[in-house]
Amino acid sequence: MTTLFPMGCIIMASGHSARFGSNKLLQDFHGQPLIQYVLSATQDIFAQRVVVTRYEKIARLCLEQHIPYLLHDKPYLNDTVRLGMAYCESPELLGYAFCTSDQPFLRWQSVQQLCASFVKTPYAIQRLAYGESPGNPMLFPADLAEELRSLPQDKGGGVLAKKYPERVRLVQVQDKYELFDIDTVRDLRQCLNLAAARYSK
Repeated sequence: MTTLFPMGCIIMASGHSARFGSNKLLQDFHGQPLIQYVLSATQDIFAQRVVVTRYEKIARLCLEQHIPYLLHDKPYLNDTVRLGMAYCESPELLGYAFCTSDQPFLRWQSVQQLCASFVKTPYAIQRLAYGESPGNPMLFPADLAEELRSLPQDKGGGVLAKKYPERVRLVQVQDKYELFDIDTVRDLRQCLNLAAARYSK
């Protein structure tokens, strides 16, 4: 039986995809909706996990896979953080991971490594990185929970990483593309081409 890390995982799936032009998280990426990759990369790792979204199609996708979700109509990024925190609130959790939903190359092993690093230094803000370039997911210790719940309007956890730089620890990924996120149609095409080249080998 898998031992789950005593942390909550909030999957952020409420973005407006303004630069993309449509809901990018439902775009096909090699036979699966884009959001499926973060769902797979976070499976069977965390004691609690929830997808926070404003999209009914994403909620249905979660329902089909028995993944907890929160469907809401709040406008801002900090709303998504707060709602996810409320769902995962438990005195037994040591920390809270926040995952974006547009990283198709994110590996399950990297997310697990992030959690394992946190267990060793549970006072630190952990985030995946390639070299000195930080990315997502980010994992925050429980003592920052109240600050996470009261983030400024439309801001995410990066605000606290900047506020407490001395507490940030970078956990290295093997492949820089793990941290690549898709914001535009051009990004999607680039990642599709990269994936096609990899899968054909």
